[in-house]
Amino acid sequence: HCVHSLQHILLEKIEQETWRETGISFVTSVTRLVERLLDYRDCMKGDEMENKKIGGSVNLMNFYKSEVNKEDMYIRYIHKLCDLHLHAEDYTEAAFTLLLYWELLQWEDRPLRDFLHYPCQSEWQRKENLSRKILHYFNKGKCWEYGISLCRELAFQYETLYDYQSLSWIRKMEAAYYDNIIEQQRIEPEFFRMGFYGRKFPFFLRNKEFVCRGYDYERLEDFQQRMLGEFPQAIAMQHPNQPDDTILQSDAQYLQIYAVTPVSDISDVPQLERVPERIKSFYRINNVSRFHYDRPFHKGPKDRENEFRSLWIERTTLILSRPLPGISRWAEVERREVMEVSPLENAIYVVENKTQELRTLISQYQHRQHHGNINPLSMCLNGVIDAAVNGGIARYQEAFFDKDYISSHPEDTERITHLKDLMQEQVHILGVGLAVHEKLVHPEMRPLHKKLVDQFHMMRTGLHHVSSPTCGLVFHISIKEKKADTANTFFLIKQCFLLLKNIFTIYFVLQPSPSSSSLSSIRSNSSQIINSAPSSARGK
Repeated sequence: HCVHSLQHILLEKIEQETWRETGISFVTSVTRLVERLLDYRDCMKGDEMENKKIGGSVNLMNFYKSEVNKEDMYIRYIHKLCDLHLHAEDYTEAAFTLLLYWELLQWEDRPLRDFLHYPCQSEWQRKENLSRKILHYFNKGKCWEYGISLCRELAFQYETLYDYQSLSWIRKMEAAYYDNIIEQQRIEPEFFRMGFYGRKFPFFLRNKEFVCRGYDYERLEDFQQRMLGEFPQAIAMQHPNQPDDTILQSDAQYLQIYAVTPVSDISDVPQLERVPERIKSFYRINNVSRFHYDRPFHKGPKDRENEFRSLWIERTTLILSRPLPGISRWAEVERREVMEVSPLENAIYVVENKTQELRTLISQYQHRQHHGNINPLSMCLNGVIDAAVNGGIARYQEAFFDKDYISSHPEDTERITHLKDLMQEQVHILGVGLAVHEKLVHPEMRPLHKKLVDQFHMMRTGLHHVSSPTCGLVFHISIKEKKADTANTFFLIKQCFLLLKNIFTIYFVLQPSPSSSSLSSIRSNSSQIINSAPSSARGK
């Protein structure tokens, strides 16, 4: 309040001056700097949490770069922020922070004065030393993919100088990074959207929303407790709706938290089928600046026989100011987009994502040779199979493979076929997962495994009975609608091919084995999880 009062007084004083525009710009800039300095002072108190200190430092650092162009102060706060990350053991964020200084330097022999903890040295030497430190932090943060590009940059410099000793060293480091990517297991983090509402929050948080990259094994409940511990005066909001002005202008703190899903740029994810799942999964959750969350609702009257027919999704996509991971575990939401997803499109999304989750999890256990903790795999298999037998896929079949639905929604023919292909792919992946589970399951957990196998065969049988007439039905309707249009001959041929392929899949691939407890036929192919999915399910 004092800062804004001072700003108001100063602006009144210069109202009639000839240099009014310049004066207004200066007063506004000073006001914004003072606000950030006061926030920084409050956040850096000894008893404050690391997240507040990091947030205050990022806010001030960005101000010196973008608003007043003070490079020396900008570099100082880069290193202050890096030290905070190292203290919190956020090594990936420390590496990205130092990259900001690295990007300011050139591969030149220009001499540089001593600065902070750097001695007098050439610009080339400082950039090289900084590169090695950044590589060390990326390695500790297990973000080897980001380190590889830096390895190549250094290798180019060493090769240009014929420094073969250093070139050999950096090539070996790059090779070690590839080995780590292939061999070491990495935990996929969860992401959380946070809204800070009310005038009692620090300036850099007030009435803003962020997405945070969670710690390993951190779930929504754990994250909520951690945030409420950092902001003990905050009131937790129990709904995802946007707050009104009463909350925004209140002299209080309201904290709104819920989980969000990363939306990767499909061009960033390797598309070759032979690429191991653990490599693909990295690109799905890193360098991501778009996240979404869903709110289900019924458009029109709720279908009493099967609610999935009327269950729409309001999907909100959050676009961040910078991708995660980055210079902080938090990134501010820059804008949001809202769209509605139809019941059939949502069914496709749910089945596709659950299958992807299965692929990722199975790939983590596929090449293990010893018994260990396989609870995550057991829980995931049990959740998918149990839901498929008692609801889930079966409910989707009832909702969208129904004769009345197909005849009243001819525009959904291709989507229905796509959903059916995805269901068949999920059955295939479940079979591979059960084969891996059978190899690793503890003897005392054999009864659970047998139950999963029995339910799996029930699931395949259910898919057979519901899908079989549907194939013919979709084909029949397509013929009826297209018979008068000779230009669509190719469409009919394609439908014939899909019909024959689906009949083959249902009667030969999905037939249960003679023994409900045996998965030997699946187990023999379990090592080919990425390559052996049905071609139709892979979009071919």
